[in-house]
Amino acid sequence: MDRKSIVQFTHRADNFLEIGNSTYKQWVFRYTFLELEKDLGTKGDVSTDLLFADGKFQITGKIVSRSEGIVAGVSEIKYFLVDSDSNFRPSLKGPFDINFKVNDGDFVKAGDVIMEITADVHDLLAVERVVLNLLMRMSSVATFTGKIVDLVRNSANESSEGSANGSNVLIVPTRKTLWGLLDKKAVLIGGGGTHRISLTDAIILKDTHLDILKRNFDDVFARIEKGENDFRFLEIEVDNQKEVVEVAEKFSELTKNNKLNSIGVVMMDNMSAAEVSEAMQDVQSRACYDDVLFEASGGITGENVLEYARTGVDVISMGCLTRSVPNFDMGMEVVL
Repeated sequence: MDRKSIVQFTHRADNFLEIGNSTYKQWVFRYTFLELEKDLGTKGDVSTDLLFADGKFQITGKIVSRSEGIVAGVSEIKYFLVDSDSNFRPSLKGPFDINFKVNDGDFVKAGDVIMEITADVHDLLAVERVVLNLLMRMSSVATFTGKIVDLVRNSANESSEGSANGSNVLIVPTRKTLWGLLDKKAVLIGGGGTHRISLTDAIILKDTHLDILKRNFDDVFARIEKGENDFRFLEIEVDNQKEVVEVAEKFSELTKNNKLNSIGVVMMDNMSAAEVSEAMQDVQSRACYDDVLFEASGGITGENVLEYARTGVDVISMGCLTRSVPNFDMGMEVVL
């Protein structure tokens, strides 16, 4: 595989973020069924019950975009209201009939209809806020990610600097997520990657690990060699050029000796773009470069991402993708 394909394998784990994956389904459950039950409490929707206490009747509500951007969360809502076991929704009376107007990843403008939901009045008004919150959150993250990805891609297309123009760099989130794996799925829909899904699917040795071993990389790699290291990737966080080179060369040595069963990744954390660029020029002149991936992380935003993209790194991780995104507004309108 070429470097781009390897990065897609290591840092874009889209197969984890499907409803069919039990771990991801638990996260969807958390932000749909559990949110609904917490919202209804022990008394239910007292406002709707007050006005419509005389029985059941069907209404249709349409979810309308009030913003422009990328829609995400459609498959999660479909699972929540249509495909899941109705026993998960004990507080609701009946089925939901949904006419989906767009798919995940589609671009919409203000005024566009996302979906139309027909259900009992009590049911529809009970789930309104849960549905809107999920769609708005995931669409906010997807839209912001899409803007960052487009910024980097468009800049690369205008550049003639070859491999260092950022054309192959993958934009990924960190684990600083407010909505857990739903945030990572939204980044994926926006055109980014996933990075590590959980503590179990890849190894990242951070400062807190390394400081315990007094940043003795001989000791670190001896432990790596002796331990189980067969994961999607094995990443080590460094914070200066000397460590970048040392860790990259040790990764390369293990790889060439068939003692590393993961892809080795060097994460340059909280280094300036100039420092990352200098470190990349150093390792690109060495034999170890072809055996290792390189990531920039820490303090990277929409304002400086192009500086990092042009350094030649393979991956850029950005906490802002899921931590401080502009709101994608939506609302529900009753069809009369």
